[in-house]
Amino acid sequence: MSAIGRGRARTNIIAAVALVAIASIAMLVAGTSPIVGFAALARGSVGGTHQVAETLVQTTALLFPALAVAFAFRAGFFNIGAEGQLVIGGLAAGVVGTIVPGPGPIAIVAMLAAGALGGAGWGTIAGGLRARFGGSEVVATLMLNVIAALLANWAVVGPLRAIGAESGETPSLALDRTLPVIVEGTRLTIAFPIALALAAALWFFLARTVAGFALRAAGDAPFAAARAGIDLPRMAVFAFAISGAIAGLGGATIVAGVLHRFNVALSPGYGFIAIAVALVGDLDPPYIVLAAVGFGILQSGSLAMQSLAHVPKDAVTLVEGLAIVALAARRTIARLTA
Repeated sequence: MSAIGRGRARTNIIAAVALVAIASIAMLVAGTSPIVGFAALARGSVGGTHQVAETLVQTTALLFPALAVAFAFRAGFFNIGAEGQLVIGGLAAGVVGTIVPGPGPIAIVAMLAAGALGGAGWGTIAGGLRARFGGSEVVATLMLNVIAALLANWAVVGPLRAIGAESGETPSLALDRTLPVIVEGTRLTIAFPIALALAAALWFFLARTVAGFALRAAGDAPFAAARAGIDLPRMAVFAFAISGAIAGLGGATIVAGVLHRFNVALSPGYGFIAIAVALVGDLDPPYIVLAAVGFGILQSGSLAMQSLAHVPKDAVTLVEGLAIVALAARRTIARLTA
């Protein structure tokens, strides 16, 4: 292992120990034994086949937008809009899945493509504003999140609402238009290996291609990149388009693989949690995968912590927040222990 790798491993261990210690204190304050709390977390997330499958479902839902956020961040742009891009991608997939003709496999491909294109289009709005007017992508993407939520809500409560539906949602997908399940009797589908393949492809692009080097140069040293001939406005549009496409693809996989329709409860905040996942993963695809697994464990195991160990919901949220703080502070820890 290289010196950089050893240093990263050391700081990860220190951060993890700090997280466990502080989370234990939080559970004690909440009146729960940390042993019972962590045992419930393990039981709810990796205690059996169904629990592991659900953890990987949550991992997948977080991995797509986390990779999207990281891609834009590596180019030097703060994409806070993965939530909106994911919603628009899911809406596009839900609509296409009910109207496109042809056999199931073709419809599935069309849904995934529609999700990616929808997310890319939504991301390009922010990229275009940054490129053309120099506007803040943070403000733009935050506002676009709100617009996406309102637009999706209007669509499924109004013209796209399924006949007889009690809540805002599109019609259900035909069975042959849903993603194949990997583990029978669970919600784990081929979306998980697709997400892993995408992470590998992004790693290769960023680390081994000229275009990836240009993107990283634009993020690390924009003035030097501009002097070297890299078109920063064009890079903004490119980065947000690809970032949005990745997030939109994630929304499409939730529709096609988990919900089998689009509804307004598509995301409980995956796009926002994904920002933390990307930062915890140090914006590096392989580590983002590991971070997504960690947050997937927290997401799937939190219900067991509440029901089995009687850990209050607020305490569970605090544990998740502490995970973000502890693991995202690795650079500070590295400086202090150097």
